[in-house]
Amino acid sequence: MSSDPLLNKMDALLKKHRGDNEAASEPPAHPSGEDLPPLPDNAWLPVLTDVVAVEKSVEETVPTEVVPVQEPPPQPEAVVIDPEALTGQIMRELEPKLTAMLHERLANEIRISLDDTLSTLLAQMDMHIHEIVRAAINEELSKS
Repeated sequence: MSSDPLLNKMDALLKKHRGDNEAASEPPAHPSGEDLPPLPDNAWLPVLTDVVAVEKSVEETVPTEVVPVQEPPPQPEAVVIDPEALTGQIMRELEPKLTAMLHERLANEIRISLDDTLSTLLAQMDMHIHEIVRAAINEELSKS
């Protein structure tokens, strides 16, 4: 047999229900005391052999009080959506958010562009100022 304990337990359970176990050679007694018909040879699981019919008296099946039938609640009327009005409403709600995002993005872009332009202009002006100062010094030195 297998060395797996789980498989051993499953085999023991199957043998118990098939009737292969010596201890289970006598079938259990029926609660009503009646003899049960023998199980078919190919049956290995216990089956329900007695059908119990529950009979109700007429008094139990007829309700004692009359319950009025409630009408279902009225269904809401179909809502007609105007695409133009819906678009306008969405745009009005989005406008403040979009404006704030646009201002922030433009401010960042303008700041970067201004920094680049100013640094370029300062470099050019620095060169021009050096040339002007050098020319002025040369002119003064040549006068003397």
